[in-house]
Amino acid sequence: MHAYADEVKAYIENESYFEERKMKMSEYLSFKRFITPTFIMIIYILGALVLTIGSILLMVFGAGVGGGAGVAVILGGIMLIFGNLAWRILCEYWIVQFRIYEEIAALNRHMGGTSPQPTAPSPTPAPATTTCPTCGSPLRYIQQYQRWYCDKEQKYV
Repeated sequence: MHAYADEVKAYIENESYFEERKMKMSEYLSFKRFITPTFIMIIYILGALVLTIGSILLMVFGAGVGGGAGVAVILGGIMLIFGNLAWRILCEYWIVQFRIYEEIAALNRHMGGTSPQPTAPSPTPAPATTTCPTCGSPLRYIQQYQRWYCDKEQKYV
């Protein structure tokens, strides 16, 4: 989680943040690289600011109200702590989804693949005809189950 805090800090302090993370237009158009995690970090900061300022305003202006002053201060405090915590957890969940994809894609590239897109398994060719080990009659290969079947004993081998 600290890596994202460092990235947000770099974004705020360093104007060349996007230059360091330049991507090819083909990566952008083919969705091989996502831009959404950067937006999620920005949205997190804005949301945390709104929650913090809103809860402080609720506590300050709620304290000035007559009968419900204590309730407003308590609700503002709860919103300040748990609202920001819940917002952080939600944003981290979104980021994790993108991180999982990026890690799978990196692993796939490392192993020689191109993308983590699922592919249909190629059908395995049936081996040459063989005989049943118990009765000696010829076996029939069932492609659907990819197993040998003995018609005489009516069982898979």
